[in-house]
Amino acid sequence: MANRLIHRHDQFFKRLLDKPGAAGTLLKEQLPAEVAALLTDEPPDLMAGSFIPKELAEYRTDRLYRARMNGNRPVLIHVVIEHKSVPDPRVGLQLLGYTTQILQQWDHREGRDTKGSLLPLPAVLSMVVYNGGAAWKIPLSLAEATDAGEELRPWLTDLRYTLVDLGRIDDGRLSRQEILRVGFLILKHGWRDGDIHQTLRDLGRAALALGIDDLVAMVRYILGEPNEVEAGILRQVLAEIVPGQEERIMSIAAEQWKAEGKAEGKAEGKAEGKAEGKAEGKAEALLHLLARRFGPVPNATRSLVAAADLVMLDRWFDRAVDATTLDAVFDEAKLH
Repeated sequence: MANRLIHRHDQFFKRLLDKPGAAGTLLKEQLPAEVAALLTDEPPDLMAGSFIPKELAEYRTDRLYRARMNGNRPVLIHVVIEHKSVPDPRVGLQLLGYTTQILQQWDHREGRDTKGSLLPLPAVLSMVVYNGGAAWKIPLSLAEATDAGEELRPWLTDLRYTLVDLGRIDDGRLSRQEILRVGFLILKHGWRDGDIHQTLRDLGRAALALGIDDLVAMVRYILGEPNEVEAGILRQVLAEIVPGQEERIMSIAAEQWKAEGKAEGKAEGKAEGKAEGKAEGKAEALLHLLARRFGPVPNATRSLVAAADLVMLDRWFDRAVDATTLDAVFDEAKLH
């Protein structure tokens, strides 16, 4: 049995922030109020690339956004998730290095106007999202992490960052947006190794305390994640915390997940010029969900899906909710 709910925190975090509205909500809610007030309501643009070195990729991942301040001035916001069990005392120094890389990259690509004149450097803000168990006692300023006295600190190279310590935020205050709130709830309660049944039970009770909709959303998240959690385990946990409602919640979560997958698959298909009919759209949606659950889809499976009719595509889509392996989705014995 799987002993960890989230196998890849970096992928989970990126998928979470890629949900519609999630990144903008995170910035508005977690940046200092006086800073957030300067941002326009325009959604931030995700910029390509990562600045995390390979040796830290197991413990940290990042997203870089370009937002707009009032007056149309650009600001770059570097969001880093730190998923070590304890904070890294050198994180301020590392953030300074990331910021240097970000500004150098910007200067190389956008540092001059059409006439070749230098443009002012953009503001760069840093945010750290931390879901480890130990309290974060590291200073939120690089200068404060040195042994310099108060009289010297104003002359030091400094970097201040915003900390989002999920373990120290009450569950109900993780976010006002359900997508972000439940995603952070999973990061907060589901990161540890151990008994997966107990982890799901604790997480489910925390979600239920926020409301039945959050519990449904939690189940939907887990169904859509590429993990080894079987639908049967989810049903057992739900039967313990909401007796008699487990099938209803599973059904609602599965339908919501299915609808999301179809919408995303159709959007991807249209973007690639492939979703020209109903069957093509469903095929794209199915392939998208298979990749989300089981990783890269083999070419043979893609060909099988492309040749299927609407009835078979719907059947495979529904079966993917409970399947624990890619082969189980296409198990011919289950077709009869």
